[in-house]
Amino acid sequence: MSGAPDGYWWAVASLVALISATMLMHESASWVLDLASLWGAPVNIRAYSCDAHSLGLVFGYAITQVCGSRFARLVREGLFWTLFFIAMLVDVLAFYWCLFAPSAVFVVVAVQFVGAAAGAWFFVAISQIAWAADTRLFVTTVVAVVGLTTLIVQGLFSMLEATAPLLVSELLHLGLVIVAALCLVRAMAPRSCFMSAYGEVVFAPIQSRGNPKAAGSMPPDDGEAPSGGGALTVALRRRLPLCTRLFVIVGAYGAVFGFLHVIPLALPLGVVSRVSSFIAGALIALALFALTLRGGKGVDVSLIWNRFYRFVFPVVCVAALLGPLTNDTEFLPALVMQACALYYFDALLAMACSVIARAIDAAPSQVFARAFLIRSIGFLFGNLIGSTVYEHVVLDTAAFSIIGTAVFVLLVAVTFNMNSERYAKTVWGLLPREDPRGRYERAREERCDALAAQCGLTDREAEVLRLLAQNKRPREISDLLVVSVATVRSHVHAIYTKTGVHSSGELVKLVECPQDKS
Repeated sequence: MSGAPDGYWWAVASLVALISATMLMHESASWVLDLASLWGAPVNIRAYSCDAHSLGLVFGYAITQVCGSRFARLVREGLFWTLFFIAMLVDVLAFYWCLFAPSAVFVVVAVQFVGAAAGAWFFVAISQIAWAADTRLFVTTVVAVVGLTTLIVQGLFSMLEATAPLLVSELLHLGLVIVAALCLVRAMAPRSCFMSAYGEVVFAPIQSRGNPKAAGSMPPDDGEAPSGGGALTVALRRRLPLCTRLFVIVGAYGAVFGFLHVIPLALPLGVVSRVSSFIAGALIALALFALTLRGGKGVDVSLIWNRFYRFVFPVVCVAALLGPLTNDTEFLPALVMQACALYYFDALLAMACSVIARAIDAAPSQVFARAFLIRSIGFLFGNLIGSTVYEHVVLDTAAFSIIGTAVFVLLVAVTFNMNSERYAKTVWGLLPREDPRGRYERAREERCDALAAQCGLTDREAEVLRLLAQNKRPREISDLLVVSVATVRSHVHAIYTKTGVHSSGELVKLVECPQDKS
């Protein structure tokens, strides 16, 4: 495609092929495996396989963080990739052997773990090319990757499962790994964006700004009373880094998706029902993704968060609450909504990683790895809870009602109780790339926040204070805040009274940082 950097689409094609291969092992195990004997007792080998896959994802993402510098060196070495793809081919062959010998429980677990970890590692490695893509190109990339992997795994191979011998699926599965290897060879050509990302381009380390509320340097959030029954919770929230709030949200949604991923196993689903629901959910999600992000024009973190709570939250809640109504319709309405929410969430998360990496001048691979690590930890946790519920609870209408209510309460708590729309504007405290003027403006804003907390200013007064510190006049502030000039003057009078100053000049000196004078 014209306009893409050298080797970009070869890297994307390699990602589609290999992620499809690793996803296929997980999905095929869910379709084929059931009960097996372990030490004379029947066990749900499907659950073991699913848990191993989730744990493998966590391990794969985590190892890229633990060995970050080593990771960056390995991805440039052809020998490493040769061994990597040989190991993937062996893993695929071992997987199909397991399908013929389902009693080999530990082999199934090892195969799923290795495949998922390799897929996570590969995803992080390829994500580095996001540095070379503008937002419009990256939106197209996300749609292509999600759409093609869904069609390959849920479409092509699902139908082969029902209509063709297992050997056909095995050969095509091996073909995916070989295609991924060949595409990566093209993507690693000299001067390609993939090789440049790991060699020529210098990225800043990811840093997190401490929570400015920690020492009382900011006023409380709306609804965060400094005393009373919630004082301990408020104190804890003020001490945590702002990015922790983002991690809690991503992890909580990952846990919900992990839990809901297990529930359909309790209901009989034919191949056509399963395929149609996943493909329909993916198509709806991708159409929604492209439309709500306006084709990549003017996308920033605030816009992504806005789309998150306006679309992901309600769709997930509807999927969970539809549970009691779908026993007689093969779970299709809820399954379509669940697939739509999952695909849309992952697409938004990938887009957010790209935008955040660009904003803070960090290596995209490190941003993607951390975000999807948190998502995978949550998914594993939810998957384990879902497996326990599946084994010990009868999923009747009452159980589905309780599950839907619990999901709703959890998502309301993490979505609307974290002030994330406010913190999205500052990338949740992650330090952006700053020039001297940017550092000056940030220091001035932090000083205004500290003064506002010290003098007990309201949120609106603190906002006016920051504008006054920028030498804005009441008429300009009126236009920016869309309030009357009289209201602005009332706020200014309150600020003067609380801070003990008598003019705008005195106020500017009060918020002036020591280094400003130099």
